[in-house]
Amino acid sequence: MARKKDQAARRQQLVSATIELIAERGLQALTLAAIADRAGVSHRLVAYYYPDLESLVQDAHEAAARRYYWARLQARDETAGPEQRLLQLISSGLPGPQDRQLSQVLNELSVSAGRSQVHARLMSELFEQEVSLYLSVLRDGEAGGAFRLSQPALTVARNLVALEDAYGFHLLATISPVGPPAVLSALVGYARTATGASLLTPA
Repeated sequence: MARKKDQAARRQQLVSATIELIAERGLQALTLAAIADRAGVSHRLVAYYYPDLESLVQDAHEAAARRYYWARLQARDETAGPEQRLLQLISSGLPGPQDRQLSQVLNELSVSAGRSQVHARLMSELFEQEVSLYLSVLRDGEAGGAFRLSQPALTVARNLVALEDAYGFHLLATISPVGPPAVLSALVGYARTATGASLLTPA
């Protein structure tokens, strides 16, 4: 058991180094040698755990997916009404200061998706997962009469995720015309129009 824990810790160390480097330098500058240097281990050790660079990038993506899909899925309050659950999803989908590196990883993969089928698949899968979070709430709200959707639920869900992604770029930029309060207000405003519900922007 101890050996498995040590191996898991070593993998996490390498993935963390990968995330840091992607966030700082971008995918194009990422190498196994740079990851080894950042993690403070030998190049041979990196190759032992990860035989190629792409497998490390995929694990870095998985870390981001845990933040933007799995953590949100586990945190949803099934006892709350659809309006409150929708607001919770909107708030949790925007990157905070602690999410900067993971969000930068996703931004880099999004840019690379036009050149890499692997990266395109990873980003497509995460998009569909995030859409499914919204879709569940929207359908529940429509079925119960809380929402009067202006478009099909799938379209509204996709629009909400697309807005999260687009505004997320601005929130991570060194200079941005919008800040978190304005972005949150804009997303809730769209959700209000799309659902016909009296949604209040969270403080």
